[in-house]
Amino acid sequence: MTTQPTVTGAIVEYIQMVTYDSIPEDVRRELKRCLVDGLGVMLAGTPSACSRLIQRYVQESKSPGASAVVGTGILTSPSLVALANGVAGHADDFDDTQLSQTPDRIYGLLTHPTVPALAAALAVGQDVKASGKEFLTAFCGGIEVECKIAEAMNPEHYIKGFHTTGTVGVFGATAAAAKLYKLSPEQTRFALGIAASKSAGLRVNFGTMTKPYHAGAAAENGVVAARLARLGYQSDPNALDGQWGHFQVTGGGCDPARIVGHLGNPYTLSWPGVSVKPYPCGSLSHPSLDALLDLITEHDIKPSQVAQVRLGAGRNILNPLRYKEPQNSLEAKFSLQFCLGILLLRRRAGLQEFVDDVVRSPEVRAMMALVETYHSPEIEAKGSDRMRSLVEVRLKDGRVLTRLAETSRGTPERPMSRQEMAAKFADCAHATLSQERITTALEAIHRVEEMGSVGELVERVTVF
Repeated sequence: MTTQPTVTGAIVEYIQMVTYDSIPEDVRRELKRCLVDGLGVMLAGTPSACSRLIQRYVQESKSPGASAVVGTGILTSPSLVALANGVAGHADDFDDTQLSQTPDRIYGLLTHPTVPALAAALAVGQDVKASGKEFLTAFCGGIEVECKIAEAMNPEHYIKGFHTTGTVGVFGATAAAAKLYKLSPEQTRFALGIAASKSAGLRVNFGTMTKPYHAGAAAENGVVAARLARLGYQSDPNALDGQWGHFQVTGGGCDPARIVGHLGNPYTLSWPGVSVKPYPCGSLSHPSLDALLDLITEHDIKPSQVAQVRLGAGRNILNPLRYKEPQNSLEAKFSLQFCLGILLLRRRAGLQEFVDDVVRSPEVRAMMALVETYHSPEIEAKGSDRMRSLVEVRLKDGRVLTRLAETSRGTPERPMSRQEMAAKFADCAHATLSQERITTALEAIHRVEEMGSVGELVERVTVF
C-alpha cells in the first residue's frame, strides 16, 4: 500500500487519533449545541410525509436490528436507522449549516454538517453499545471530516449542481461509523473509498422529498461503507485523491492545505463555526428574513400597509431560491416570495407556517404577489462570502424602508443562547414528545458524556 502523503491518508490518521480527551472544551460545548439542534430537527421531521414514507420503507425491509429510529418505536439495522434519522433531520430544512473560512468559498452553503454525522453516530453507537464519550468522539470526528472536506473542495462542485450534504455528508457519516466500529487504518481507507463511490446528491431536487433523502442516504451509505470495510471489502486506498479521485472527478480538485495538518487544528466548530437556523427553510433567505423582521418590528408594519416588497441580491441567492409561486411547503422553503410574504402576514416563519394549506391559502398568495426579487450586480460584486441582500418595503403612505442584510440569528456573530436553543428544541419536539419528555431529553443531552451507553440518550427521544 502506498505511504505517500495524501488527503485520504490525513483523514484516516485523524479518525484513528481523535479521542474525547483531545477535543477542546469549547468544541465539546458546540457538540452539545449540535446535539440539541440535531435531535430537535430529527424529532420535528419524524411526522413529515417524506419521513413517513421512509419509515414505511424501513419496516417493509424487515431488516433485523436493535437500533431505534428517533421519535418512533421502529427498531432495525444501523444502516436503515441512519437513513430514517437522516431524512427526518433534513425534512424541514431546519438543520445547521457550515460557514466558510475565506471569501472564495460559498458562505453558508458548504454543507449541513450535523445531520449526516449524527444520524450515523446514533445508529452505530446503539449497535456497538458505545458510551456517551465514545459517541461524542465519533460524532465530533464525523463533523470535522465533513466540514474540512467541504471547505477544501473546489467551489465548482456546488456551483455545478452537487448538493454537498449528500456528496460530502457521506464522508462525515463514514468517519463517525469507522470510529465507533474501531476500524483499522487500512479498513478506514477502504471505507472512505467505498463512500467515495456512494457520494451523491443533486441540487435539482431542492424543493422535493429527495433533498432530505440526500442527508439520509449520506448517513446510510457511510454506515454501509464502514460495515463493508469491517468485513474485508476493499477499495482504492486513496480514493479522494488523484486524477480519478473524488475531488477531481466531482469538482475539479481541492486545496489539500485546507485538510492536511488542519483536521482538528482548529476544529471547524471552533472556527469559523456553524450556523443554527432560526427558520425552517433555505439558509440563503435567513439574513433577508431577519432584516425584514427587524423592519416590521421597528416600524410596527401591518400587512394592510404594504404596497410592495423588493429584494435585490446576487445570483448566489436568487438562483437556488427559485420558486416564485410555490405550490407546497417543500417548494416554499426555497421561495423568497413565500418566506418574506408569510413574515409580513404573521411576523413569524416557523414550522407551523411551512405547511401546504398555509402556502396555498388566498391571503398568502395575495401577499406573495407583492414580493419582487431582482438581480443586483452591485451586491453580487461583493462576493459570496456573505448571504447579502437589500430588503426594501414600500408602504401605501409613500414611505420606503430599507435594510441591508448580511447575517442572521444563529450565526457565530449573533449566536443563539442556551435558552433559545432549548426553545427551538421544544418547538421541534412538541408534536412528538410530551413537555415532560422534552425537559428530560434536554437534560440528557447536556450530560451525555456521563452515560455508560448512548442508548440512554436515544431512549429519551424515542416513542415506544
